[in-house]
Amino acid sequence: MHTLQNTKELREKYLDVVKSHAELDGEGRRLAAEYMCASEAIYKDEVADFLFVPKLYTPRELNRFQDIATTTYRILEKITGVYLSDPKYRTVFGFSNELEDLILHDPGYSTTIPMIRMDIFYDEDTGDFKFCEFNTDGSSAMNEDRETTNAIQLTPSFGDFKFELARQDRHIEPFELFDSWVESFLNVYAETERFKTHPRPNVVITDFMDYTTPIEIERYARHFQSRGLQCEVCDTRELRFDFHSDGRPVLLTPTGMEVDAVYRRTVTADIMEKYEEVTDFLDAYRANAFILIGSFRTQLPHTKLSFEVLHLPETLALLNEEEQAFVKAHVPYTVRLSKDLIALDEVTKNKDAWIIKPLDSYGSRGVWAGRELDQATWNELIDKGAKNEDHIAQHYVEQYEAKNLESGFDLPAHEKPIERDGLPTIKSYRDLTGLFVYNGKFQGFLARAGREDRICAAAAGKCLGTFKVY
Repeated sequence: MHTLQNTKELREKYLDVVKSHAELDGEGRRLAAEYMCASEAIYKDEVADFLFVPKLYTPRELNRFQDIATTTYRILEKITGVYLSDPKYRTVFGFSNELEDLILHDPGYSTTIPMIRMDIFYDEDTGDFKFCEFNTDGSSAMNEDRETTNAIQLTPSFGDFKFELARQDRHIEPFELFDSWVESFLNVYAETERFKTHPRPNVVITDFMDYTTPIEIERYARHFQSRGLQCEVCDTRELRFDFHSDGRPVLLTPTGMEVDAVYRRTVTADIMEKYEEVTDFLDAYRANAFILIGSFRTQLPHTKLSFEVLHLPETLALLNEEEQAFVKAHVPYTVRLSKDLIALDEVTKNKDAWIIKPLDSYGSRGVWAGRELDQATWNELIDKGAKNEDHIAQHYVEQYEAKNLESGFDLPAHEKPIERDGLPTIKSYRDLTGLFVYNGKFQGFLARAGREDRICAAAAGKCLGTFKVY
């Protein structure tokens, strides 16, 4: 095997290894499927479906992703800084007074965005890319990557591929997204005044438990506990604001634990929707009863409107020439739907060139590509979005396509996989690459692929394992 220089060459070689096995490594596909059915990669009682050939990245590509993360992070920090200092600039986001007050509250540390997942459409041939979206609040799916990667490592194909690499004195390793986040979380906490008096924080991981992925949150809790810390998982609505006997404000869990630091998985839009149900949590935050990681400042990149804001003259004026060129090259042109939008007629008539998204949502809810709908349905969605002013329209990005292979099994949770009729075939899939960035450092991936115009579980999207090859 000659030295493979990039992810495309590595994937093609991996496919050759799969083809060399009987029935496209039918034994390996079964082993991986059995693992996934018994795994933690479950959301709403459904096992994450996966593709059999993982993503394989070389150090050169990983450096590329760190460069993307560094530049993006620097731009987002500039925007956040001006938002905090300039009331006029705040108006471009149009947040409510209640949310603006939460964003302006000083969280007690300098890190603007402790965690972000930058979803990109990455061209493996050229190294070029376009952003899909930013996810800060409630960034998730680390468990999908971990479990899919674990499953792939059980297969004969992976063993053979690893052996071939070893013959060249090369190595293959998975990425790690759990202990690294605990370390990053504690590094942010160490910046705060509270660290001086409470160096070993009591930690809460909080979300609306009927909205979230409890298995993944509970795994994170175990990783905090492995550091010798008290850590509880708690619904945001169940946290209570009180005062200690010495008069200092405290945030309490239902068990009575005093909270020092919160890992917030609760999406800001959900908090604002249930504002009256989480007043204890918000009042405790305003009273500095605990350290919130990340703070509400992460909403600036998280809102889908951030892509429109990045293209505004007011924002571009904040950036240097390199950063301006970066935005124009990689952030798809985006506009907020409204009756007064000059481009509304163009968005309506040229549906195949656009995709619409809610201002604040997740899990691809309410996301539609014009090319997957008939004109009448598209017109109806545009009219509704323009009337309510709660959607953005974004230039549709053509995604990179790569060959891959389905598992060939249905995956019922906690049961044996069910083999589908016929041997699966190698097909082209459209790629979406999520870059997990902790405190500005690229850490790992969420890799997904699909055959529809949207790449998500709702459109039969599938996850892939990810590895570094060096």
